[in-house]
Amino acid sequence: MVKDSDLFQKLIQKAFEAGASDAKFIPAQAVVVEGRFAEMCASPQCPGYGLSPSCPPHVMKPHEFKDLLSHYEQVLVFKIDVPTEVLLSDGRRNVAKLIHEISSGIERLAKEKGYTNSKGFAAGSCKLIFCNEQAECVVLDKNEKCLFFNQARPSLSGLGVNFFELTKIVGWQIKKITKDTKPDEVPMGIMAGMVLIG
Repeated sequence: MVKDSDLFQKLIQKAFEAGASDAKFIPAQAVVVEGRFAEMCASPQCPGYGLSPSCPPHVMKPHEFKDLLSHYEQVLVFKIDVPTEVLLSDGRRNVAKLIHEISSGIERLAKEKGYTNSKGFAAGSCKLIFCNEQAECVVLDKNEKCLFFNQARPSLSGLGVNFFELTKIVGWQIKKITKDTKPDEVPMGIMAGMVLIG
């Protein structure tokens, strides 16, 4: 458990200052991980599938992530409220980039404060978000250091995190948004990230 209440507040404050709409701590064991969510990345195939080390099939498997979670007590989860019309446009990429930046920023601050095993996770493929103009991922194709290692974080859905259960745990209202969703019927959606604090 995060016993340092000052740190607790600083991490929450960091999330809000960076652009989060809400941020809360939950027990790590409350995070629901299911293999079927990671499998959805492959079929029907997500545009980011296989393009980076932060997405399937290269990212850690759901059972490995479950094992990782078992070594932590607290998780900071955060969200950004996003108009549906933005989620259904290219603007989604900018929001996803901000999720990665918030997650990595919270991770860095936690590590600076002594929680050196903290790990951030975010939404979406880092290849499509940070390196969309690059022909290839330098990590996978050239075995070189990630160009955005300070920002890019593994994909929550790629790890098998049940996003809808996560939103229930923290009390966030959400409706499923697909390419057929009408923004006038579902005006807002959310994107989220989380950081294991330890």
